[in-house]
Amino acid sequence: MKIFKNKEKRKQFFILFFTILVGAVFILEIVALPLMYREPQSETQTPEELAQKFSKQWIFEEDFTEQEEESLIKKKITVVSYYYLDNSDFFELESLIKKINSQKPKGQVILEKIKSNERRVELNSLRDTIVLENLSHNSLFKGLCDTLYYPPVDCTSFGE
Repeated sequence: MKIFKNKEKRKQFFILFFTILVGAVFILEIVALPLMYREPQSETQTPEELAQKFSKQWIFEEDFTEQEEESLIKKKITVVSYYYLDNSDFFELESLIKKINSQKPKGQVILEKIKSNERRVELNSLRDTIVLENLSHNSLFKGLCDTLYYPPVDCTSFGE
């Protein structure tokens, strides 16, 4: 038993069926492609959550998220990333950061310690980004003076 005895009606039916099929495929593609290629959502934090996290301490044993780092830099805070090999203890840098943060304005330097295959310090702020491989007290202090938005009075000895 044939569905369409008339050749013309059969032709119209197959053209309509093919058109609907192709249209459905395009619509599914339009919906599916953006869903397939979207980036996984990371936990975004509110500004209040970020402010609370960074108001209590200045030294962290973690790698900050991009959102956290951008938020700190926008608030005129210098982010110091200490990349270490085996031991994360770097008392000279920590004492320098505590000293600067105790002066006014308070809390303008945040330290993140990141385990890495090299030892270096990266200073990132609104003013500049500096990478230090010579980790002497003078080079650390000069780097901080160059990146701090509100450098302490001690920085005047290095000159501009």
